[in-house]
Amino acid sequence: MTTHDAHDPARWDVVVGVSDAFAAEVDAEHVAALLARVLGDEGVEDDSGLSVEVAGDELLRELNREHRGVDAPTDVLSFAAEEGEAFPVAPGEPRYLGDIAVSVESVRRNAAEVGLSTSDEIDHVLVHGLLHLLGYDHETDEDEAAMRAREEGFLGAQIHASGAGHHDE
Repeated sequence: MTTHDAHDPARWDVVVGVSDAFAAEVDAEHVAALLARVLGDEGVEDDSGLSVEVAGDELLRELNREHRGVDAPTDVLSFAAEEGEAFPVAPGEPRYLGDIAVSVESVRRNAAEVGLSTSDEIDHVLVHGLLHLLGYDHETDEDEAAMRAREEGFLGAQIHASGAGHHDE
């Protein structure tokens, strides 16, 4: 039997794709480790899966237009597998959480606006996106406060120092 540390990325099936244009800025192993920390702290079952695609504004604009009817790029989009109509899963199959898409170009702009480094803001949108997959939202003031508290628990209070939010609403 194999045992894993509580935050070992090997406990989950986290698939990270990084567009060649952003490979120098985004380390897929760091992304997987960060998301594993969140998955572990949130008590997500071993073998649960999700995918992350780190790309640019072109992809996020296309996804935003197709899925939300908004013809503009955004920093992060989350597509929770457990929202809407249930997708049939064979008994014993691991849980699939969903997909996260991040635009490094939008994140760069947002980071400059709020005074964060691009890498800190990438971490922020990744945690934000994963929390959406896990059922967190920011539709009400209470929900937003809970989500912000979780983000700050993982990334520190400075992540919201400017009061800025995300554009995935």
